[in-house]
Amino acid sequence: MRLSRCLHAVALCALIGCGGGSSGTGTGGASGGTSGTTGAAGTTGAAGTTGAAGTSGDAGTTGAAGTSANAGRSGGAGTSGAAGTTGAAGTTGSSGRGGSTSGGGRGGNAASGGGGSSGATGTGGRGGSSGATGTGGRGGTTGGSAGGRGGTSGSGGTTGTGGAAPTCKRGIASNTAPGAAFYPAVRWWYNWGLSRGGGNTSIEFVPMIWGSSTVSGTIPTGSKYLLGFNEPNFKAQSNLTAQAAATYWPALQVNARGAGALIVGPALNFCGPTASCNGTDPYVYLTDFLAACTNCQVDHIAVHWYDDFPSLRAYIESNASLAGWEQFGKPIWLTEFSLNGNATAAQQEAFMRQAIPYLEGHPSVFRYSWFSADPIPNAKLINSDGSPTALGQVYISLASNCP
Repeated sequence: MRLSRCLHAVALCALIGCGGGSSGTGTGGASGGTSGTTGAAGTTGAAGTTGAAGTSGDAGTTGAAGTSANAGRSGGAGTSGAAGTTGAAGTTGSSGRGGSTSGGGRGGNAASGGGGSSGATGTGGRGGSSGATGTGGRGGTTGGSAGGRGGTSGSGGTTGTGGAAPTCKRGIASNTAPGAAFYPAVRWWYNWGLSRGGGNTSIEFVPMIWGSSTVSGTIPTGSKYLLGFNEPNFKAQSNLTAQAAATYWPALQVNARGAGALIVGPALNFCGPTASCNGTDPYVYLTDFLAACTNCQVDHIAVHWYDDFPSLRAYIESNASLAGWEQFGKPIWLTEFSLNGNATAAQQEAFMRQAIPYLEGHPSVFRYSWFSADPIPNAKLINSDGSPTALGQVYISLASNCP
């Protein structure tokens, strides 16, 4: 539906080098939605070197704490840290701040120490009332005394509002509402606007404030998430510099808080050529936006991608050419993705079968929505009457972690 897809390929090839199709991007964005978010993992501390054994089992040199794990599914407690002579993982942490239904975060592992007794447990993120799960607390550092002291308690997760455990990730970005056949495999969808305009009511609709002109638009009652600003770094999309987006964000924030919705976004992708963009690199844009938007509420981030599976994975995690979205430490919504418009239907299906298991299993990815709109007809999942296309049937059939 968005005509700027061809511009994405130029930008991605120029910035990261690509052999085949480059990334495209349509409209889309990020939002607020279901239950409490599982917090993203903290950074992994390096393990300490093993201390020399002795009669008292003195510990080795201090090692940094292990990473905190994300919240357990459906409010399940996090796993216990490993006990024993290696110097003790902590027991399960308490729930992330905000989520009454959140699962406990795993405690950070203590550093190895020769002969040391199990370390003291590290607590998880601080609990909170009626909110989505916050990001997991960071594991504490370990002490270097004999017996390998346990890590200090992790910092609290980000604040959220009420919702169920965030285990149902699969969604659709489309101008056509998905019909009943998509449920329960597909649990949410959006259409780049504030009104759902029909569709199966069992499938959650996530509203979007597409640009600056709708920051005060009416958010549907009961919305759990709000997607904000669609590709503002594209002049052909919502067309806002990082500084301008930061100027409008407080009004969007007041609107979202009034509706009790978490805020996702702005939604970004690589842009090109330079003259058509308010910045070509989405990582730089978000960094500049967050720096300019002092004390602004951005609960989750939203991103778009239109290239092959290896590049999608690197786009999220990082590689030599891509900085990765995990650097921001916030839950990630992949609100538009497919191969670009040059791909055949068979190629789209092959990519889908690679990408979906990865997205379902990756703890940093909170939600994802396949791009089902023009100008990529071979990626469409929904017929005009709301029924699934052949590719839509594949999308429905793929395994998910949703109960």
